[in-house]
Amino acid sequence: MRGAATTVVALAMVLAGCSRPESGDVEVEVRSVGLDNLSHSPVVVLQDKAHRTALPIWIGANEAQAIAMQLEGVNPPRPMTHDLMRDLLVQSGVDLQRVVIGDLKDRTYFARIHLANGRREVAVDSRPSDAIALAVRLKKPIFVARSLMTGEAALDVRQTFGADTVEMRGITVQEVSPDLAEALEIDESGGVLVSGVGPDTAELRRGDVIVAVNGTAVGSLAEFVEAMRTGEGEEIRLRVAREGEAHELALPAP
Repeated sequence: MRGAATTVVALAMVLAGCSRPESGDVEVEVRSVGLDNLSHSPVVVLQDKAHRTALPIWIGANEAQAIAMQLEGVNPPRPMTHDLMRDLLVQSGVDLQRVVIGDLKDRTYFARIHLANGRREVAVDSRPSDAIALAVRLKKPIFVARSLMTGEAALDVRQTFGADTVEMRGITVQEVSPDLAEALEIDESGGVLVSGVGPDTAELRRGDVIVAVNGTAVGSLAEFVEAMRTGEGEEIRLRVAREGEAHELALPAP
């Protein structure tokens, strides 16, 4: 353990310094992790904060699992590889500031993990999947070069996925399709899936299914929006299904 921690510190000390985020970098978030319907290969989809443009990146199965487990709040009994990497950085006093996916060569994406050790800032080459898995664990920003977000591989979110998400009070939700319900092993007959959470969203997690708002059952985005609007400006009570159990949560008044 000490040897691995020393290695992390040594990397942070010997690599060349790097600059602040480039103006051409676009901050993104993980929209989804799943299987590509055509190739049946794992793919992570990144989208900009405005939910206008998305970038799919095909990754390995282990890395897809590592990202998905973190997003869904699943804690393994023993640290997995990316959990260990996170702990090594934290215990060694090395701060992961951001990750940047900045290049595409021969259909392969390249990323850099930006670290800070005291006043020294360094960048380490990484596969995008490893960089994303670390960033979501440490709740650090993910950036993609603007040239990639406007390139041929980028997708228009509305044209590709449809207007299937809604954001209210810091919560992003989406319809529960039959395929999604089967993948998450949830009941598709009611509720909307939480795909993003912001600050002051109680104890909501990505992967939760909101089945009622202020006592009113919701089974679609339209019903969710209507129920949320009735409680505008006030505390909102949510009934949430999580891993087969029901939870009662409260969103504080804005």
